[in-house]
Amino acid sequence: MIKAIVTQQEFTEDSIPNPILSQLQAIYERDASADSIAIVWPEDIPKVVATTDVGGKKVRIVSCVSELDMRETLVEHQDQASNNGESLVMLSKYDAVSLAKDVLARLWKNEPQRISPWKSLQQLIKVREIDPRLTRKNGSWLAKALLGCLDQYQADINFGEVLDQDKAWQALAKGYLSYDEPALDLQSLFSWSMANNVAALMDKLPGDVSENLTDWLDLGVPDYSELIENLLLQGHGNDLLPIGLACSVLFHPNLEASGLVDIASIHGVRAVFKDRYMSGSAVDKTLLLRFGQAANEAAMVFFKNKGIKSIDSALGKAEQFLASIGGLPAAGLSEILPRSYQDRLSVYALALSDVMGVGDIKKAELALRSLQQHVLAGMPAQKEQAERALMALRLVRWVKQKDAVVNNAAMSMDEYIQNGSFVDWARSIVWAGDVHDELNKVYQQLIELAFEKREDQNKQFSEQLISIARGDKFEDCKIHVENALDDLVLPIAQKSPVLLLVMDGMNEAVYRGLTEDLINSSWLEVRSSVGANENCLIAALPTITKVSRCSLLSGALVEGVAADEKKAFANHAGLKKVASAKYPPIVFHKSDLQQAGTGSLNADVRSKIANKDHRVIATVINAIDDQLSSSSQVSVDWSLASIAVLRQVLEAARDAGRVVIITSDHGHVLDHDSSFINPSDNSVSNGERYQLSDAQVSASEVSVKGDRVVTSTKSVTLPWSEKVRYTKGKSLGYHGGGSLQEVVIPLGVFINSDDELEGWSEVPKVMPSWWDQEVMTSNLASIELDNLKIEQPKVEKKKTAKAKKIAAISEVVDDMFGRSSVVEPSVADSKSKGAHANWVGALFDSAVYQSIKSRSGRGIKDEQLHAFLELMNANQGQVMEAMVIRQLSIPKLRIRGFLSGAQKLLNVDGYPILSVERDSQTVKLNINDLKQQFEL
Repeated sequence: MIKAIVTQQEFTEDSIPNPILSQLQAIYERDASADSIAIVWPEDIPKVVATTDVGGKKVRIVSCVSELDMRETLVEHQDQASNNGESLVMLSKYDAVSLAKDVLARLWKNEPQRISPWKSLQQLIKVREIDPRLTRKNGSWLAKALLGCLDQYQADINFGEVLDQDKAWQALAKGYLSYDEPALDLQSLFSWSMANNVAALMDKLPGDVSENLTDWLDLGVPDYSELIENLLLQGHGNDLLPIGLACSVLFHPNLEASGLVDIASIHGVRAVFKDRYMSGSAVDKTLLLRFGQAANEAAMVFFKNKGIKSIDSALGKAEQFLASIGGLPAAGLSEILPRSYQDRLSVYALALSDVMGVGDIKKAELALRSLQQHVLAGMPAQKEQAERALMALRLVRWVKQKDAVVNNAAMSMDEYIQNGSFVDWARSIVWAGDVHDELNKVYQQLIELAFEKREDQNKQFSEQLISIARGDKFEDCKIHVENALDDLVLPIAQKSPVLLLVMDGMNEAVYRGLTEDLINSSWLEVRSSVGANENCLIAALPTITKVSRCSLLSGALVEGVAADEKKAFANHAGLKKVASAKYPPIVFHKSDLQQAGTGSLNADVRSKIANKDHRVIATVINAIDDQLSSSSQVSVDWSLASIAVLRQVLEAARDAGRVVIITSDHGHVLDHDSSFINPSDNSVSNGERYQLSDAQVSASEVSVKGDRVVTSTKSVTLPWSEKVRYTKGKSLGYHGGGSLQEVVIPLGVFINSDDELEGWSEVPKVMPSWWDQEVMTSNLASIELDNLKIEQPKVEKKKTAKAKKIAAISEVVDDMFGRSSVVEPSVADSKSKGAHANWVGALFDSAVYQSIKSRSGRGIKDEQLHAFLELMNANQGQVMEAMVIRQLSIPKLRIRGFLSGAQKLLNVDGYPILSVERDSQTVKLNINDLKQQFEL
């Protein structure tokens, strides 16, 4: 016999058909020593020889064109097997019936192996059986497809005992689409589309898998399977999230009524969108809205978990898609698209501008609420902008309100502390301007209006300065700075170790910000007579450090420097009696406080403050005054974080259980476009905002005389206007003048929240009504929201055993900003203003309440709970925490304890009648459920 001469061809493993490799892998897993394997391969192939590796086993694959060829290959392999260790695999079209017995005898299992994709798959993934529904429905394509991507999923998926449809598609999705998400839902699909080049994966997807893609999607998102399949097949797999975000506004139910897009254009824009991204498919707009809402929720999740950067690209693409079809204005309905944030800024600017004229303040409140609800408003980059917007609305409310009547200096000082200090806080923030051009212009107008009103108040105060200059006595809560040691520090020191903390240059506006931080750090403000007018010190004149601070720390009207202050403080007769000879009164200045080489508090100072034996200690912190003296344009947010040494001093005082008196020596005015005025007499020594000559007194100045004017002549000329300065070089701020900002010195007495001070009580936190945002937003109940509502289906709430017989269905109406809208009661529902009082009073008489009250022991008082329920009822069951604090006069530090006590009394069997949303600081009372639970 003449042996045929053939050409041997070497090729890679990738050239060998996958079914062959899969079959071999299954065989070797069953029998690692298998050799001389014959596989029935019906296709005609040329005579080739290939070498490859299957599961770590070296394999030589030979195609045999005849039975003789198979016989010769077996003989040849037997001769060479001992030399190269290869396993032989022969491909031919012959089955067992077609081969001679001598050939069959030499084959593995004594017969050729037929390729069965399902059988091979079963062996490779090690399952006991395969769900017969898979084979009946899909034939062999599913098995072949699973075999084709075996390496991509085999190590990661546990198939269990039976291969079912879920696991099969999980493997296919991982193998061909790199789908590694833990679930199959819209959130996961959006995440997958953002993490992979889905469009490229779809291009490589086998036809059988592509044609049956809905089978996969039906497993997790049946409602959206056709929509998502369409997007994937049309090449939009990378853009599922941006397309969804576009849907959220294009198919928003309020789009037609919003006026953002011309009504005549809406249908056309939607049609173009469907044609471009969904190949013109007739997709129901309700489904597209739901898809959009899901995309919006997914984007919020990404934002919360990974930050805004994780969805920057998707947000940009969504806006591009909208712009390309003329639908970009619709972005205004979104709470996450950047364009919407800019649009809301513009709407707010317009509303604020209208209010400064004759516009409705409620529209500005609604525009601000809309702005605050946007995701970007909470981002670090925009947080300052959103805070400034709030301050602007507060300021415009103050500008629009009628001026208070003040007939004397005491009334002017009270008005300044209660309102003006907040005004200056807001002015300092709004004055910085905004990057948004429209808002910036409005802010400039607003600052000018606020300035004019403040100037009127300071001019009026200038006429009252004479009483301050001559030393007229005011009510006990207003103390001349030189009397502070005798009238305030000494009485407290007799009861407790005390720290007099002097923040040089601090005015009331800065103090407002610092006290917020103190309260949040578990310090309680206390007052000797709760209900009295505002506490303050009154600066000596001129309002400069060497006069007012030295007078404060000396206990007498004097002029001096730090060394004089130390000596006078240590020798103060009253303080020396309270202290001991070993531990005399001591004051630490700037140079004493800082540890050499670091920014931390000096260790010796820390130990003295923490030592109760040192009964009376004073510290002077110059951070504010130093900043004012600079020409820096940096705006400082004064807080415990920004004044590190202050935080450390306070912690040392807390360790010693000290009462902390926080005050200043004088206030300041910021340089908001001030002008230099040449003093009338340059031959004498003048200051930044005072001159010793009264030869020429301008309309912006006032000349005063009196015992509290610490000059050689007992007289001084002071500018009452913020705009005047007598120095050519510009600084951040000035002091020395006669404005309310400089003369009124902030004063607060604080104790640690765990301590008490005999005869002193907590100070309820009171904010001006125009300042309190919660009051502003609660008034939105009466605003006509036009078409900005999305009505949700009625939801039947779960009932307790006591209320199961009573049907209670509550309709929840959410506006587009995610806030529960409050509907004004109808005339029939509110025939009597006292209607609500009936159920509130009945609650306290109910057997259920009495039972709970008896078990709860000591808790909140019925009178306080009664007032709280009246407040909740008046606001339709929803208010902000700050409103509860203001209306019930509860210290901010105690509000959480009060609400917790109220929940114990009202939440029968743990059912959430009263709930508190910590993030938004919103308190909600379900009045209907309360009535049912208490059987009212």
